[in-house]
Amino acid sequence: MADLKLYYFPTSFYSQKALLTLFEKETKFREQIVLLMKGEQNEPWYMKVTPKGTVPALEVPGTVLTDSEDIVNYLDKQLDTGTKLIPSTETKIGQEVEKWRKQFNALNIGVITYGTVFYPELSTTGIKVPAAIRKSLDAAKESMRNGRKTLQEKADKYPEHREDFLAKMNMHDERVGKMENKELVIQYLNELDTLFDQIESRLAETRKEQGVADSWLVGSRFTMADINLVILLDRLSFLGMEARYFTPSKRPLTYDFYVRMGKRKSVQQLREKFQSVSKIMLGRMLKKSIPVVVGVLGVLAGVFYWKGRAK
Repeated sequence: MADLKLYYFPTSFYSQKALLTLFEKETKFREQIVLLMKGEQNEPWYMKVTPKGTVPALEVPGTVLTDSEDIVNYLDKQLDTGTKLIPSTETKIGQEVEKWRKQFNALNIGVITYGTVFYPELSTTGIKVPAAIRKSLDAAKESMRNGRKTLQEKADKYPEHREDFLAKMNMHDERVGKMENKELVIQYLNELDTLFDQIESRLAETRKEQGVADSWLVGSRFTMADINLVILLDRLSFLGMEARYFTPSKRPLTYDFYVRMGKRKSVQQLREKFQSVSKIMLGRMLKKSIPVVVGVLGVLAGVFYWKGRAK
């Protein structure tokens, strides 16, 4: 078995993809949480792991993988344990899985997530954060706007990583510009309606083809397409979007898929991990007065959303 080490943040969307894949593959791995709320993704020690300064990152023999798609492809190809998640594209089911993966990967999850934080009125039922700490979201938004200054300071302090920090500055400006563009956020949310119509239709077709009620997105076997779908549903649920995209009365097959996913061991492992780790991080933030940065949303999501789901 390969020696694997995953660097991640518990409620990072793309970290979730890597974690859930690892759990499905039933493999052992070392792990290190990169505390976004402390800005560890911009510290020299992590920039040595990956100059991109992003999560997740997976250390494998001889290299470090920094794109979530590369990570899951590697894990499914190299590990012969657990569930085989990515069928060959020479097969019909493999072509379907590939098609859905491309559709999910084309989504701008960052803009959808933080755009809803910037404009909470876009949430159908409200982001799942207790009123007592909603001010932390305002602090997170302000920190995002000040991210350029922080990255410039890092570039000046660590000249050996200057070009990497300058590249991150450009990405930051583009990302925040999109998040603050309410019309663009609304456009992305509307595009999700179209995607979920397609998902509901695909689930109906698969159920009819298989002749059973517990089929997955593209067939009787669980695949990477299902991992992509469940983490998307989790994110939308946290953002208070269930009523818009999936309920028993609106897209009931998608809702049924989500309920069944909650009973899957790997998903339960994922949520339990998020709950326990996030409590630790929140405690550190409150006790040590750690400056609030973009990662605070992930902390709050982990503590309160996953705690509710675990009940």
